[in-house]
Amino acid sequence: MACSARSGQLEANEDGITTIRITSTQSFNTAPAALLVHGDFAERYGLDFEQVNIAGSGSSNQIAAILSGDADIAVAGSNAFVDSAIGGADLQMFAGLSDIIQSLVVSNNAIERFGVDVDADPRDRVQALRGMKIGAGPTGSAGNSALRVVLNDAGLDPDRDVTLVPLADTNSAVAAGLEQGSFDATWTTIGSGEVAVARGTATTVISVPAGEAPALKGYVCNVAFAPTRFIEQNPELVDRIREALAEATRMTKEEPEKAGQFLKNSVYSGMDQTVFDLAWSEAVKGYNEGNLFTREDWNSFVDIFDESSEHDYSAVDYEKIINPVARGQS
Repeated sequence: MACSARSGQLEANEDGITTIRITSTQSFNTAPAALLVHGDFAERYGLDFEQVNIAGSGSSNQIAAILSGDADIAVAGSNAFVDSAIGGADLQMFAGLSDIIQSLVVSNNAIERFGVDVDADPRDRVQALRGMKIGAGPTGSAGNSALRVVLNDAGLDPDRDVTLVPLADTNSAVAAGLEQGSFDATWTTIGSGEVAVARGTATTVISVPAGEAPALKGYVCNVAFAPTRFIEQNPELVDRIREALAEATRMTKEEPEKAGQFLKNSVYSGMDQTVFDLAWSEAVKGYNEGNLFTREDWNSFVDIFDESSEHDYSAVDYEKIINPVARGQS
């Protein structure tokens, strides 16, 4: 499938603009990518970012879009990227964007039934999930993998002490599932379960960007990558893509109101303003300026996930799958 990708150096149109097809989930996890598509600054870099929408949730869909040639670059979870590279996909990461922008939201009914103390130590809050049904991303997704780490850190076996309910839609259906009792809790992108929080029917028990998941400290979750061939054939173009990503990330940190307004008017036009404000105020804590994925970041990734993964991450050649520009080298 990798042979289906666009080959050769991409050409600019008569106005000097090159179209870049980008695939990502439409969530706060990938807000910098959404800003590239919907913001008002991309043309300064001679780039027109075209969103490639993929049905379904989970980073594996973005991997499929890249390998089939439907997109030039992807913004998705580092777990899926690394697993694909181990599986033989010739991909390279060229930017690290953010922590995992996820939250654990528990229905108020479940909080009462299970006796969850929302003011307890974060690990104790997670430990109180024993016996709950938790809606989360599919197995293999960054969200599912991260949840397993958080549960293990609190002394819970993800396959025995809780029931993980895979969600085909980790956005619109989350609040309804909490309120209807389809599951007791959800581990999804911030902005999903918070719909129920704003209605007063659920409570955010853990926010990763707020530092309430110590087991995930140092985890750079959301990353940008492309086929190695694309990067090698378009080095100057990739440099400009990184510059645009850096500007988008800078906006989230230094001009959160401006960045938030772009997102609200485009991706989240249908979201209640109260819910958006609640979610965005949490999400902005998780974006990483500099867009690097250093050796230290890689070591953190291995430390966090190696034990629970079927793969031997410690044996992966970091310099092969992480492009020098993401390592901080020219």
